[in-house]
Amino acid sequence: MPKKTGTNDDSKAGKSAVPAVAKAFDIIELLADVEDGLTMNEMVAALGRTMGEIYRIVVYLTEREFLSQNAETGKYAMTLKLFELSHRHDPTDRLISQAVPILERIAARTEQSCHLGVLNRDNVMVLTSAPSPRPAGYAVRTGALFPVERTSSGHVILAFSSQQTQDRYISRLPDTQQPEAVKRLALIRDNGFEDTASTMIHGVRNLCVPVFDVRGIAAAITTGFIAQNDPIATAAETLDALLSAANDLSRRLGYQIADNTKFSP
Repeated sequence: MPKKTGTNDDSKAGKSAVPAVAKAFDIIELLADVEDGLTMNEMVAALGRTMGEIYRIVVYLTEREFLSQNAETGKYAMTLKLFELSHRHDPTDRLISQAVPILERIAARTEQSCHLGVLNRDNVMVLTSAPSPRPAGYAVRTGALFPVERTSSGHVILAFSSQQTQDRYISRLPDTQQPEAVKRLALIRDNGFEDTASTMIHGVRNLCVPVFDVRGIAAAITTGFIAQNDPIATAAETLDALLSAANDLSRRLGYQIADNTKFSP
């Protein structure tokens, strides 16, 4: 039997909780962890609620096709409806649509190009980019793939990923490179960004910041900062613009950012 996930005291969910909604989510979360489903009585026991509290909600969720009942066992189980709803809007499309105007704002403010990268297995993929408005500059092509170990984007995303993900990446590196990789990820977490020389282009300085959504780390914004004879923004000012933009994008993606200058995964 699953452990209890609910309580008769709805104050646990906070003063703003709606009891019927809280109970519905208790039921959904309970059944999401049970492959074969549960009977009504089993749900009552697991949630620590009365039959009267959950009966109508279970019936309603079944009528709306979020749950289905096995006619032979009487057990209720999750359907694929929530999955279908969650995939009506591709999260990648949403990320790109939200990021494009923000990247364009960075480019206009700093006159440096910038791009948005995500992890794609052992690579970083550039989802979208904004060129410098200057007639000449450095830019990264949208759709380009780069090995994680050669990029700031990859290391910034890894630094805010789960320990398991970090360990898996580090274990694939040669033994002699692993201690330095651990230090690099720790420094990024402490600073909330990375400021380092590019390993691919001489004279380019990578300024890279993380972007979060409701699930955690989602992407990274990077500017390949190049020295200009008449700059309108210094490297420090460009980094500030990146941090502000990443905060803005993260909020738009549903991430709750603490009141400080660094990101908290």
